Amino acid sequence: MKWMFKLVFLGAALWSGYWFIGARAQEKIYGELLIESRNQGWTAESRNLGVSGFPNRFDTTLTGLNFRDPSGRWSWRGDEFQLKALSYKPNHIIMAWPGEQVVGTPEGDVTINSALLRASLVVTPSTNLPLSRFQIEGEAVALDISQIGDAEIGVLNGAVFQDGDNATTYRLGLDLTDISPPRSLITGLGGTNMISGDIERIQLSAKLEFDRELDRLALNGGQSPRLLSANIEPSRIVWAGSELAVSGLITEGQNGLIEGNLRFDVENWEPLYEVFKQASSLSTTELITLKRALDGAAGGGNLEFTLDFTDGKTMIGPIAIGPAPDYPF
Repeated sequence: MKWMFKLVFLGAALWSGYWFIGARAQEKIYGELLIESRNQGWTAESRNLGVSGFPNRFDTTLTGLNFRDPSGRWSWRGDEFQLKALSYKPNHIIMAWPGEQVVGTPEGDVTINSALLRASLVVTPSTNLPLSRFQIEGEAVALDISQIGDAEIGVLNGAVFQDGDNATTYRLGLDLTDISPPRSLITGLGGTNMISGDIERIQLSAKLEFDRELDRLALNGGQSPRLLSANIEPSRIVWAGSELAVSGLITEGQNGLIEGNLRFDVENWEPLYEVFKQASSLSTTELITLKRALDGAAGGGNLEFTLDFTDGKTMIGPIAIGPAPDYPF
């Protein structure tokens, strides 16, 4: 029996040594990442950096985070940020954002508090660490958006998966339920007398084609992958007793505007038309013409129509309802 105890002791000693070497390596990697970011002009600060989780995990906790990009337009401040990885599978990382997080954007700050906000990241173990899978989930996510107001998401689930057949294609899925938009937004769309403030559900499914893989080089200035096309697969919004389904393909056209089309199928479409009318810049005559065309297309049932983005315009059939939107990326 002595040989068995010696073997167990030797295995435990070797594993402990591996864990402590790995933990120190984790601290060194994150520490060097902070230094490298500062050298590239970022503000990158953290009050504490420690690794725990012996024997099966590498759990890294950073507190008092303060990150800002070189332009000063984007930033992140957080009470705490956690990264957790299995010691035998370090390319799979679990992230969590407990406490308050503040994201700075060119339009103002977004303060985030939640009952749960965590994500899972899997990268391919190669030099550039290309993204294989990213998933995020949240519960009772409260947002304080400067200059707009408060919003809340009851349940959030999202994922990005690398396509198995094409390394530069990614599948995107997003599912949000019980969404309370900022009250100022609802008021601007006609107020709660016209529509219910809360959105029951938003579901988005898309296939995104980039010019190269999403990898660690995307964090470096000037090397971000460019979105070539977005194939919107059947996606839907359930709001104010209406259900809107959309699908289509969009690409970048001339002058940085969207080209392509989006097909819509709307059940109980009249409340959403009233929202559109409030936000639209169309003249009274144009709105009357559009309403008659929509009534004729619906024929008392679901409204089915296509938005065509061409020559810098957004068209419904022969009617131009406004300029084409800017291409997103």
